[in-house]
Amino acid sequence: MPGSVADVLALHPTAGFRDIDHDQWTNLEVLLTDAARNDLGGAVSTFVSPGSSAVLGVFDGLGLWASLVITVDDFGSAETVSTIGGPVAKEAKEIATAASEAVTWVQSNHGPCSVGFFVVKAHAEALLRASDKAAAVRTAAATGGLVLSPVPTALALALA
Repeated sequence: MPGSVADVLALHPTAGFRDIDHDQWTNLEVLLTDAARNDLGGAVSTFVSPGSSAVLGVFDGLGLWASLVITVDDFGSAETVSTIGGPVAKEAKEIATAASEAVTWVQSNHGPCSVGFFVVKAHAEALLRASDKAAAVRTAAATGGLVLSPVPTALALALA
């Protein structure tokens, strides 16, 4: 599924796509329309531990609007890209509950999860536009529009 998501992640051509939910992927494409190449790829290589996964969930109201699950190989390169599946993708829940269930789903379907980033759509849009990404993340967290779990030490330090 080449396109803007692959560009924003700066995916290697060997990265595989699997179990992509069409609606979530379309929404992710809309969200990332103006994002810079490697905007997310840099974050993945900086914060996702080799041999683990990261999950991004974007919420609009009480529902999951878009998601991205990236599995990284033992060398730190994106190996597979997918979206969240199962009941957590379909049932309306508040962000903290959905985030916890999404991480459990990722661990069951993709192995260890080293980063969970769950954000309200308006804050995701603001983060992508922001020149100071850390400040935008802190603002989202302060207003209850962000759940980070699990959060690696490097990311916690970057946000301090």
